[in-house]
Amino acid sequence: MNRKYNRYMRFISVLLIVLVAFKTVDFALSEITDIWAYEDVGQSSGTSWSVVYEKLKNQEELTEKDYDLIFSQTGLGKPSVDFLTENPEKIEEYREYYLADKDYKCIREGVFACHEFITNSEGGAIQNPPFVNLQNGDIIITLSIHSLGWRHGHAAIVVDAEKGTTAQAVMIGEKSAFGHIGEWREFPLVAVLRPKNVNTEIIDEVVAFTEEKLIGIEYSLASGILSGRDENTIPTTTHCAHYVWYAYKCFGIDIDSNGGRVVTPKEILHSENLEIVQVYGNIMNL
Repeated sequence: MNRKYNRYMRFISVLLIVLVAFKTVDFALSEITDIWAYEDVGQSSGTSWSVVYEKLKNQEELTEKDYDLIFSQTGLGKPSVDFLTENPEKIEEYREYYLADKDYKCIREGVFACHEFITNSEGGAIQNPPFVNLQNGDIIITLSIHSLGWRHGHAAIVVDAEKGTTAQAVMIGEKSAFGHIGEWREFPLVAVLRPKNVNTEIIDEVVAFTEEKLIGIEYSLASGILSGRDENTIPTTTHCAHYVWYAYKCFGIDIDSNGGRVVTPKEILHSENLEIVQVYGNIMNL
C-alpha cells in the first residue's frame, strides 16, 4: 500500500513540476514575443506629415514616398488612401488612432493558444475603427494569436463586404464556416490584403467557389503538406492559411510568399501577389 502511495505521490510531483516548467517557459516566450510585437508603430515626424497632409487637402498628386509616409503614420495602404483622398480629415482621424497608445489583454483558449484583444485603460474590450473600403475577396490576417511564443495567427476571406461576412477554417474540432468582420476588429495586430491586378470577375469566382465548395471542411494542421494541394479536388481537411491559399490557388493565384508545402498566415501577409489595404499595429514588421 505504502509503495503504491509513494509511486502515486512521485507521479503527482513530477506532473506538477512539468506543469510549472511549461507555464514558466510559456510565460517567458509570450513576454519575449510581446516585446517585439508591440513596439511603437509609426513616427511622429510632424514636419513631414504636415507637408503630405497639405498635399492631401489640396488634392495634389502623391508620390510613392508620400504613400509610404502615410502608411507609416496611419496604417492605410494605397487603396485606402486613394479611397479617402477627398476626405483628408478622415485620414487624419485614422492617424490619431494608429499612433495612440493602446492596451491589450491576452486570453488563453485551450492548452497552448493565446488570443490578444484590444482594451481601453480600464481593461474593457474595444474595437479598432472600421476597415476602409472593405471588398469581397479581401484577405484578413492577424498575428495576435500565439502559442509558446510563435505568432502563428489566423486568416480568413471576406465573402460579403457589405454584410461583413467572412469565411474561414477556425480551429481543431470545428469545420470551416462563415464568420463576421467584427471579431477581426478586436485584434491589436491585423491586416487587410487584396490581390494585385486581379479583375473583379475572378474575385467574384473565388468568393462564389469559397461559399459553395469550401464550407464545412474538417480542420487539420497537416493540410497542404501531403494532401490538399490538388486544385481539381476539394480538400477533405484544411486550416486557416491553407483555406485562404487554396481558394485563390484554384484560380491560378498563388499567395504563399515562399512557395513551400506549408503555408502560414505570416507567409500570406508578405506575399508579393497581395497589396496592403490597411493594417493595425506592428504586424508588417513581424
